[in-house]
Amino acid sequence: MSLLPFYFISFLSPFFYASSVVIESFLSLAVFKRPLVMLFFVSLTNALFTPLVLFFGLPTLSSLQSWGIYLIIALIDIGYLYPYYLALKKTDTSIVSSLFALGKIFVPVLAFILLKDTLSIPQYIGFFIIILTSSILNKKSTTKFRLNQAFYLMFLSSFLLALRICLAKAVMEIDHNFVNVLIYPNLISGLIPFTFLLSFQNKRAIKRRVPAYKRQFRFFVLIEFLTFCAVSTSTIALSRLSPIICTAIEATEPLFVLAIALIINASGLFYFKEKTGLIKKIICFLLIIFGIVLTCFPD
Repeated sequence: MSLLPFYFISFLSPFFYASSVVIESFLSLAVFKRPLVMLFFVSLTNALFTPLVLFFGLPTLSSLQSWGIYLIIALIDIGYLYPYYLALKKTDTSIVSSLFALGKIFVPVLAFILLKDTLSIPQYIGFFIIILTSSILNKKSTTKFRLNQAFYLMFLSSFLLALRICLAKAVMEIDHNFVNVLIYPNLISGLIPFTFLLSFQNKRAIKRRVPAYKRQFRFFVLIEFLTFCAVSTSTIALSRLSPIICTAIEATEPLFVLAIALIINASGLFYFKEKTGLIKKIICFLLIIFGIVLTCFPD
């Protein structure tokens, strides 16, 4: 079977993620100031879409080894969001999105350790271009290079995602069923945010924001539907493609973020913080695309 359809499916994932990022940026900056509160309501809404996974097929029984991996994936699904929401408060939405490329430098190493995947020289060059361009994009001054707090927050977040995709590929090779990767971590991660209620301070903050959650419920539903589509297409593509290829393709997400943010800002519906020069962004994004081409098509 040709891999071309899976390349197409893989490119759908960054589009859906980008759409979700733009809406999350609005809610995180304008409505929910505390990341844990935002995280709780996002996870709560996510439970609505769990049954949709069954449209792709039925899960199969897994070994204890697989369940251990699913638990780690579920913890990552929750854990990477906290530094991500903090980063959204520090810099432009499209820059935060582009900084997800940081963790991709770990994918070849993790893929080799967990999956025995190897890279060609052009692929190493492609990854280097992606990482360097992301760093330049996050440079605040034209005269002094300084990595801001968003860089380090997204470094952590993107590393967790790099680990996640390699673990997901590894457990697919054990269970031979991508539906398991869609449903089991989702079920576990759906329960984790309820532990936030054990803290009186978090419980009070969450209770105080319930009316705001009800008012913005349609946005949360849209976010989680887009995230569901992104995760589903990413997982389907990963079932046939290398995690190195998938993560390189996902680096196109900032291009979609910038395009969507510009369209929405022009429409006057919302305003998204996009202060970095448009020309600089376009140049950096083109370099990211060049890195992707080297990574995906090294020959």
